[in-house]
Amino acid sequence: MVPQKTQQPLSIHILSNARTLYSTRRFFEEGYKRGHKMRVYPPMQMSAYLERNALELYYSDQKIETPDCVIPRLGQKKPAHTLAIIRHYEMMQAKTLNASYPMMRCRDKFVTMQVLAHNRIPVPRSILIDDPLHIDTAFLKIGDPPYILKIPTGSQGTGVMIADSKSAARSFIETLLDQNLQVIVQEFIAEAGRSDIRAIILGGDLVCAMRRQATGDDFRSNIHRGATSESIELSIEATRTVKLAARILGLTFAGVDLIESKRGPMVLEVNASPGIEGIEGSTGINVAERVIHYLEKSMVEK
Repeated sequence: MVPQKTQQPLSIHILSNARTLYSTRRFFEEGYKRGHKMRVYPPMQMSAYLERNALELYYSDQKIETPDCVIPRLGQKKPAHTLAIIRHYEMMQAKTLNASYPMMRCRDKFVTMQVLAHNRIPVPRSILIDDPLHIDTAFLKIGDPPYILKIPTGSQGTGVMIADSKSAARSFIETLLDQNLQVIVQEFIAEAGRSDIRAIILGGDLVCAMRRQATGDDFRSNIHRGATSESIELSIEATRTVKLAARILGLTFAGVDLIESKRGPMVLEVNASPGIEGIEGSTGINVAERVIHYLEKSMVEK
């Protein structure tokens, strides 16, 4: 059931460096349909000004008025600058769908897993290394190959590879370390069959979930890499896990990636700016509309 329109239209800013992206466009469309004043601002073209008792934001040379709500999209281009812009909005008392600190924390895969593991959320065995001297220790702690190798800040499957042997893993790791990159060495969950689950959480509730299956020779199950997907119903245990993961990380809107193992569901990653194209198409759920409704409700309760 679609809620009644709010008495006063909201001013909603979408922070996105690519206006044509599916998710950006969908949030804009759904907000516009509800009568809200929608604007898309690319953070890379924004500046933040401050002095004592004054905070201002500018797009090019134009001062931006403080909106009611902000939908932040944190991409790979200059994320530190985007986070600074989000913090500025927060200090200007705009309602942000996700806060800057949880988004900053989730940008690093290992930090995410540290927080989750500390709070007893099941995650794959993983070790972070920054020196070739620790490669043998990584193999010892993780066990026999194959190994999943990741860089902490990759997204959409970039910076993720699989090594079928210790010698191949060592070669990959040394190459990455030579480029001054940290490396996460992670166990490979063979029983998952190159599939994982993406669940969307909004305001502490599970909105929808899909299973993603890698195709061809690629083990990565990202939709934009050609993976197939289907809508699924999560088990009670998996539902509890994804909802708790988002809450622990402080995210209002999150894409939680699960993998099914013999030891139960495990959290692989948590995305603070989840794309919605694949999951809207697979599940038929209008995720963008749900987000706009959530913002409307949050402003009424404010």
